[in-house]
Amino acid sequence: MSRVTTLERIAAFTPDRSVPIEDLGERLGLGKYVVRMFRNLHGFDQVRDDPAIDVFALVAAAGERIVKELPDPGVVKYVLYAHTVLDVTPSTIDAADVIRQALGLPDAEAFAVTQQHCASGLAAIDVAGELLRADDDPDARALVLTGEKPVTARFRVVNNTTILGEASTACLVSAGGTGDVVRSYATKTQVLLSDGVYLAEDLVKEFNDNYVAFLAEAVTKALDRAGVTLDDITMLVPHNVSKLLWQRTLDEIGVARSKAFFDNIARYSHCCCADPFLNYATLRDEGRLTDGGLYLLTSVGLGATYAAMVIEHRGGR
Repeated sequence: MSRVTTLERIAAFTPDRSVPIEDLGERLGLGKYVVRMFRNLHGFDQVRDDPAIDVFALVAAAGERIVKELPDPGVVKYVLYAHTVLDVTPSTIDAADVIRQALGLPDAEAFAVTQQHCASGLAAIDVAGELLRADDDPDARALVLTGEKPVTARFRVVNNTTILGEASTACLVSAGGTGDVVRSYATKTQVLLSDGVYLAEDLVKEFNDNYVAFLAEAVTKALDRAGVTLDDITMLVPHNVSKLLWQRTLDEIGVARSKAFFDNIARYSHCCCADPFLNYATLRDEGRLTDGGLYLLTSVGLGATYAAMVIEHRGGR
């Protein structure tokens, strides 16, 4: 158990401005029946959307909550910015580096993790752990950041299945430190769907047809690697893509709906890579995490990557 990946601190930020999906739908030219489908079937209610906050301020807002609590911010050796949309800034701007500077971490190495789209956040945690284990410095830490702004209609509404909102998260990662322990991480990749939101209609159907089974496969792999079963899981902490899709998935893998956290689907809608950490932080802030409890975090990225991670809560903040 020495040098295992641990999440020492987790912070989440959502803009104060909240917009009903009906207002968003009118702005995007969605029909009233489409909006009704999003509300009644997929479970969406509000979207956080603040045009006064740019992507740098959005992501830095979560990161600052962790960095300001560190006695020595210099322990942060890596800054990993995980995002869904491949180009969150023009090609001449390195978003990860801009955010690193905004957080006052001049000596940290900053880079992006994005090829797994919405599953990139969980991938970045795994990458951070591997980097820290390869270092000789037990005091070194990595800061994994998520957050982006869906600036076009194509990225705001995806495949008539999900609506994207704004949120950011930050995770302080160590190898062998204190905090919540990453017990396992697993993925399932469907390589034929690499066009993401630009998928042809026949491939969108293939993605939807395989979604539940492939996510269940990733979940099973993560449980096996953690040496646990679904009965051992305290709570499923899903991404907020759709309540309807999740109900189908829970039926497939045999999890009671009472063991899954859906509250933030209505509150925030789908917030790309931020979802699992945003939901986990909400459970913590509401006093709903159990010391020693096992939490199954999931995410699916168009492309398509199905990811699952088992975390043991040990009092991390």
